[in-house]
Amino acid sequence: SGKKVTDPGFTSVMNWQSIPPEENMPQVLKGDILTIKEAKLAERETSPPGYLTESDLITLMEKHGIGTDASIPVHINNICTRNYVKVESGRRLIPTTLGIVLVHGYLKIDPDLVKPTMRSAVEKQLDL
Repeated sequence: SGKKVTDPGFTSVMNWQSIPPEENMPQVLKGDILTIKEAKLAERETSPPGYLTESDLITLMEKHGIGTDASIPVHINNICTRNYVKVESGRRLIPTTLGIVLVHGYLKIDPDLVKPTMRSAVEKQLDL
């Protein structure tokens, strides 16, 4: 059994939310004989994940090696004071129009600029 994505939708930019390789349809060649145990056809639409909370963002920053214990709160404060995000109920970080436009601008310049690995690499070079 397996899954096949016909349109990746938001997972084309948030690839960590896509179907893992081990869940893809198995390779089937012409002439292979298969036993069908069950067949289902389901049509669904994906929905993007919810917005990050401050806690979620801190976890992701630590996971990707961005910032230190002392600088992470400063980074979060900066994105709030620069009006890139608004903190709403449940401490959810909701991107503002400015924040969204900024990310789209970086994507047009160089898609690597918005990847967490870019920031991590820069910080590692500065630590040398």
